[in-house]
Amino acid sequence: MYKGFAVSAALLLLVASGATAVGLVQHQATGLLGKNGVTVVGDGAAGNINALTTDISQLGTHRPTHTTAFQGTTGALMQSAGAVGMVGFFDVDQVAYGGGWQTQVPASGLQGQDLNAWLAQDVTKIGGQGSALGLQTFVGVQTQLTFTPWGGSANVQGIGVSLYDAVGGGPGGGMQVAGGADISAGQY
Repeated sequence: MYKGFAVSAALLLLVASGATAVGLVQHQATGLLGKNGVTVVGDGAAGNINALTTDISQLGTHRPTHTTAFQGTTGALMQSAGAVGMVGFFDVDQVAYGGGWQTQVPASGLQGQDLNAWLAQDVTKIGGQGSALGLQTFVGVQTQLTFTPWGGSANVQGIGVSLYDAVGGGPGGGMQVAGGADISAGQY
């Protein structure tokens, strides 16, 4: 009778400790979406700057397994558009996205990260004399750290991308430059 009880108690403790080990699960996602631009028709000058930032983090401790886990994402998206001209049409249209997600389950050793940036812009000059330009930049960094009594692990990744397009010239004529950039990084 005692032997059967000891096996049952050991089995119950094993199942209970396995169930509590999954108790720390972290998931986060963030994104920056920016739209920016300027237009000059006739004579004039215009400039516009759009700056967006994100900074999110999670810190968790699972007491039964003495596990501590941290994850964080930091990113910045900067858009700048400018135009100056006489007797013409000068235009800059910008759209951009930067962001990603992270998940970690320390008990299973699961850590996943994905960080993306997508930038697009059109810069146009029709007639007249002058110029238009657009500049966009995204920089992002993701960090995951896990510490247990048996060791630790770290996943760190970052991306940085810039896009610059410009048109300009003397009287008359027309031109358009369409630029784009798409970059991503991931660890699984």
